Amino acid sequence: MTNPRAFLTIHRQEAGYRPVEDRIDDFSEVEQTLNSSDRRRQASRCMDCGVPFCHWACPIGNKQPEWQDFLYKGQWKEAYQVLEQTCDFPEFTGRVCPALCEKSCVLKLSCDEPVTIRENEAAIVEAAFREGYIQPQHPRRNGKRVAVVGSGPAGLTAANQLNRKGYEVTVFEKDELPGGLLRFGIPNFKLGKNIIDRRIRLMEKEGIKFRVNTMVGKEVTARDIVKDFDAVCIAIGSEIPRDLPIEGRNLKGVHFALELLGQQNRLLEGIAIPPKNIINCKCK
Repeated sequence: MTNPRAFLTIHRQEAGYRPVEDRIDDFSEVEQTLNSSDRRRQASRCMDCGVPFCHWACPIGNKQPEWQDFLYKGQWKEAYQVLEQTCDFPEFTGRVCPALCEKSCVLKLSCDEPVTIRENEAAIVEAAFREGYIQPQHPRRNGKRVAVVGSGPAGLTAANQLNRKGYEVTVFEKDELPGGLLRFGIPNFKLGKNIIDRRIRLMEKEGIKFRVNTMVGKEVTARDIVKDFDAVCIAIGSEIPRDLPIEGRNLKGVHFALELLGQQNRLLEGIAIPPKNIINCKCK
């Protein structure tokens, strides 16, 4: 286990954000990272609780105490191997997850200084990419084909799991690039799109095919999907926003959040948008 008394002497240390004078000049991620020594010190604060509330609170059941222990010992590869057992894309969750695990950490409940679980997770997966621990996997094919409709977090996870079980997977995405709300809903300062591109390239090397600008039911029919594939996974998400019919709702300049976020992310990707459709926030 990690140092059983570290939490008594080592306080929570967050990586913090880039200086304001730097980040106002770009749309890059604003969170910084700790050096490996400080990161290991933070992992040492995990108490390896008999009943790990962090594990219980995690929607995907991450084994936080196990990979905290490996991280504390400097065994980054082993830490990643435990992490990937429950999380397909820790480079995403390590950046944008609301960290319910930290809200349930005993150190949060007792002294309001939970273990920096989310940051530790991001550090582990980035080290795994950097050191070459993450390589394309090429499973034996079983001769079956599966279509995945939608390339958001659910669709990518389904595609990843199915591919590694030997299915030939094709992902259909109606937008210009794969990623769903990861790409067009989350701002770059939270999740750099190069992080998504890196994962998509890895999935393509593993044999997953992506068909973008392809709306099932329009560019390709449901009949064709059923004919060409042995199974279909529909992971299109819910894109109809919840409206708020109150006074002033119809005033000029009132927009749904995803209208603005999606448009801004497209502009940063270099995707052309007709000038008349641009939501202009300049000087607002």
